[in-house]
Amino acid sequence: MEEGGASRSEGHARSRAEEVLEQILSSKDARALVSMSQKTYADQPILRTGADFARERAQRCQEGRDAARSAREQRAERHHLETNATTARQAGEASTVAAASLWPSFSFVIPDFGARENAEPANSELPPTLQELRWLEGEGLRLGELFCRQARLAADYEDNSPFEGFHPYRYLPTYKDLGNRELRGYFTWRTEWRLGTALDVPATYATILAFELINGVAAVPGAEALASLRKLERCCAEQDARGIGPSVTMDLRRWERDYAICMGLDVRQAVPESERLFGTGVETLRAMERAELLSRGLVEKKPGEETTAPSDDEVLVAMGNVSTTDIFRSPFARSHRKSFAAVAVAVARRMAVHCNRRRKTGWVDGLVGYRTSWPFTPLAGVPLDHGWEGPERTIRICPGQTVGFRFGRWTERLAYSTTEHSRDLARLLRAIDRQMRIDWEFGHPLKEQKLPRYLEKMVVEESRAQREREVEAERRRFKVDLSKLGGIRSAAAVTREALLVNEEREGYVPVDAAAEPEEAPEVPEAAAVPAPAPTLAAAPAPQAAQPGHGLTDQESAILAALLGHRKVEVPAGTSVDMLVDSINDKLFDLVGDTVLEFGDDGPTIVEDYEQDLGGYLQP
Repeated sequence: MEEGGASRSEGHARSRAEEVLEQILSSKDARALVSMSQKTYADQPILRTGADFARERAQRCQEGRDAARSAREQRAERHHLETNATTARQAGEASTVAAASLWPSFSFVIPDFGARENAEPANSELPPTLQELRWLEGEGLRLGELFCRQARLAADYEDNSPFEGFHPYRYLPTYKDLGNRELRGYFTWRTEWRLGTALDVPATYATILAFELINGVAAVPGAEALASLRKLERCCAEQDARGIGPSVTMDLRRWERDYAICMGLDVRQAVPESERLFGTGVETLRAMERAELLSRGLVEKKPGEETTAPSDDEVLVAMGNVSTTDIFRSPFARSHRKSFAAVAVAVARRMAVHCNRRRKTGWVDGLVGYRTSWPFTPLAGVPLDHGWEGPERTIRICPGQTVGFRFGRWTERLAYSTTEHSRDLARLLRAIDRQMRIDWEFGHPLKEQKLPRYLEKMVVEESRAQREREVEAERRRFKVDLSKLGGIRSAAAVTREALLVNEEREGYVPVDAAAEPEEAPEVPEAAAVPAPAPTLAAAPAPQAAQPGHGLTDQESAILAALLGHRKVEVPAGTSVDMLVDSINDKLFDLVGDTVLEFGDDGPTIVEDYEQDLGGYLQP
């Protein structure tokens, strides 16, 4: 009985498990699981042949072609529906009808996600001129053509509805990018700008106004439009100086230059002075390098090439314009300009030869980069109604920079690949200044800076050689003291009187040497006495530091307190910043660098110069 009961319960349990399994398999997910399992383990062979891979690739390619065909059909259908919707909107149909035609499978109205909630008035509330301006945006015009038509339409339009709130910045905006209220705010601002009463220059509004001027809207194309652009750029620069942003000054300067190029105006007016000086300096250094290499036979002369080496002073000025430092702030360079130029140019020539022999890059190329050229697009980013091709021409923007139009293409050529001033050249000039102060025993020596050994050797050798030449030239120079000429003539007259015989004295009146300063009496050769040798003037002593150096009592007290590591005390109402700037200015000629700087606790002496100042400024 027990065995029979056990078998019945086991059969009952098995049948219950089978029922649960059948329920699981009856579900959709279970059937998919079984199908996947069968495909993975039952139907899949252990080894797959190349034919299997080929069939799979063909199947995937066919699926891709089917998907691409379906996508093309959907795009064509969507384009057809959008065209119908545009036609319906131009005919005055309601927006809901257009939405229904675009999306026939949906029963709700598609919301306009680009609309501003309760922020923008409808176009019907705009003035008639601006309504027509908005209507042009639906004509499907090219961006440049659309902007120019809108700008000419609203050339004389004035408004009195200022935009209140934050001006959002947009890159290269047009009327189409502005909301209705911001659009009215632009024309209100433009009205004030033309009257000269605008208080600020928002970046977005300044950009749109520049686009109008470039396209000749409300300004005569040429010099008048360029002058208006320059005025707008100056106002933006002043606003940048006050920390009001964002800034479009760099874009305006670039468009000024491009506009002058395209209109055939004087481009120099649109190029900053610093850029012109930099280009001139690079060209001068290249001319010096080329002349030196040709004179040594290290490069071949091109047919018809005429090379003139610039003067030493021109090369020195060029080195100052290309480097990051103003070398003529150095007191030694100012007082010994000719000597400094000779040493600097001698080192520069040796560097040109050194780089030509030992490097793949020339000396000037290593300072400012290679000569470069690239395609040039004038007025890039400006919406234009037409291009600016014109006749073939070459325009010299500044020394080292030209723009040409030939065969329908614009090309810009530069004598350098970077406009950053050279720090390496500044270190070289400072090393020359330091070494020459030592050789000339001039003032206070500058702190030594690390230089390559070969370059340091060049500086030392050229400085000492120049000093030796000047000392030798000074030794050979004779100077006559003309103030002693009267005494020499008087002595000659007395000597002549002593040599006369009695017969010669009869009827002879001695001549007063002081009464005849124009002509000295002749002395017979046989009785002539050698005149005193001319006095040689002593060479000027080297410049010595003077106690005080023009410092006021208050500035001296501050410097003494800092040297003694005491707290700086100044009277109430006195600016410590101005006193520190004044001390740095007056001691720059002595040290050649800034000696005071601001730390967390106020002004301090630069550690490198503390010991020098302590011993040098004592009376």
